[in-house]
Amino acid sequence: MVVTPSSRCCGCLSLRYGTILIGVGNCVLYGCLYIWYLTSDLLHQGGFGDGLGFNSADVSILSILTVQLLVNILLLHGARVSLPAHTLPWLGVNAVAIGLYMAVIGRSLFLGTKSLYISYTAYVGSLTMMGLVTGLSLFCFFVVFQFRQNLIWERSIQDYHSEESVQPVPLESCLPPPSYYEVESDKQYKASLEDDPPDYEAAVAALEKGVEDCLESPKFENK
Repeated sequence: MVVTPSSRCCGCLSLRYGTILIGVGNCVLYGCLYIWYLTSDLLHQGGFGDGLGFNSADVSILSILTVQLLVNILLLHGARVSLPAHTLPWLGVNAVAIGLYMAVIGRSLFLGTKSLYISYTAYVGSLTMMGLVTGLSLFCFFVVFQFRQNLIWERSIQDYHSEESVQPVPLESCLPPPSYYEVESDKQYKASLEDDPPDYEAAVAALEKGVEDCLESPKFENK
């Protein structure tokens, strides 16, 4: 009995559709952020927004958004064609992002409101927002990770069944053909075992002798 892996993401979605939904949502999110960053002049004064070219902050932020867009597009393609290798870049990038989120939360908890120079309300709100983002990212990470494991498991099961269905090749078909010497020696051996046919005169003499024996037999004389 073969145990098939579970393919449920939650109560209403499978892992495949959950992964596709995660990829589509991230593509929409990072695409909107990409467009907003290029058209807004609030976050990068003195740089691209003021017509002075890209500075280091612009390049860093746009690189992060580009990488996120690429890995999410690759995730969508991998979920559509069932390729587990295409989910690996998304898992790597988001594992680094989750680690950074946790590091920021830990630093904020360690420093507190006095070191960060923010009000208590803003401090609690920022921690709550970062906690929600980290929790959602962890949930999406586990969904994609389980989807990848299921794809690998299903592929190994298919390979196992395909190996069982293949018929073994007979040993005789794998052997090379016999050599000319072996064929000729086999013919000579068979010829030596068989007797030569009798001549025509010997056959006629044997037939006449058989007829004479039949005529001289006692049963024939009584008749």
